[in-house]
Amino acid sequence: MAYCPNCGAYVPDGQGICLACKYDLEAAEKKKAEEAAASASAQQSAPDSNEEMRRKLEEQRRRAREQNLKWAEEQKKRREEEAQREAARKAQQEKDREWARKEYERRKAQQAAQQASAAAGAHYYGSTESGNAGTTGEGNRALAALSYLSFLFILPGILTPQDEFARYHAKQGLKLFIFGIIADLLISAFGLGFLVWIARIYLAVRGISNAINGRKEPLPYIGTIGDK
Repeated sequence: MAYCPNCGAYVPDGQGICLACKYDLEAAEKKKAEEAAASASAQQSAPDSNEEMRRKLEEQRRRAREQNLKWAEEQKKRREEEAQREAARKAQQEKDREWARKEYERRKAQQAAQQASAAAGAHYYGSTESGNAGTTGEGNRALAALSYLSFLFILPGILTPQDEFARYHAKQGLKLFIFGIIADLLISAFGLGFLVWIARIYLAVRGISNAINGRKEPLPYIGTIGDK
């Protein structure tokens, strides 16, 4: 394994010229050999100096080889790290795509279930009369329950005009509201305040309970008034 002393690039075995910088390694080695030979012949009278020069040249070559090996190892380590990062990035992309696919399928199934439930609920509400007891609904129960508190029966018609469940209880709340007005008149005329007050509280609690539990059940006595 050889490396170019000029640029440090790897030079294949048997190649005399660096492919990276076109440095002529054979010529350089030949020149070095000639210089070393000339130096050796010129300094035959001083063998100690020649030996010192040879040791220095050998040390330089050794350091160059070590630097080349170190550079090659660093390049190899860098390529391995890049390969690992690329593999991790591809694995993460695959996980993200799999998660997105599952999330899409989950939401699609959830949407289909909601649409099926809404369709079933609409069919069910359309096939039952408002006077049937014991029926259940999945509409806005909180808004339906508010319909039994004084004039709040107008909220379903304003906020959720398409919610049949809330509208049903809004109608029941309207009947309770009218009953309360008539009851106030009776109280002032006949003095039945306590009994009427108890009846109003009972009907309100009964209606709120039906709304919270999802039942479309008319109020006792007054819930079916006006129904055909």
